[in-house]
Amino acid sequence: MSNTEVNSQPSSNEYPISPEKLVSIIEKNLTDVSADSEITECTEKILAELRKASSVHKFVISATKIDAVKGSNFDLGIDSYVGGVWNTATDGAFTHAFEPSPGLKYLLTIVWLSK
Repeated sequence: MSNTEVNSQPSSNEYPISPEKLVSIIEKNLTDVSADSEITECTEKILAELRKASSVHKFVISATKIDAVKGSNFDLGIDSYVGGVWNTATDGAFTHAFEPSPGLKYLLTIVWLSK
């Protein structure tokens, strides 16, 4: 059973797809990921789906893999921030945390810029 947390709302008035669809795309491409899988492959799959969803936006993904499975019993405190100067009416960002299995967590930030 996965643990899902939507911890962001799009930071602009216009976004390429709904927050729910963004979460769906992220989780679909990370659900079958194991601790040994490459995050780059999953990121490329997410980018391919985003490209299909909007031809009027450019996308950037920041992906952080937190693998506590390999570590000992400890708590992680991780803060991640994205800042930028952009048109707040058309450009924005969305952050989502996803835990496909206990001890393995992903933090993805998707940034979009209007072309």
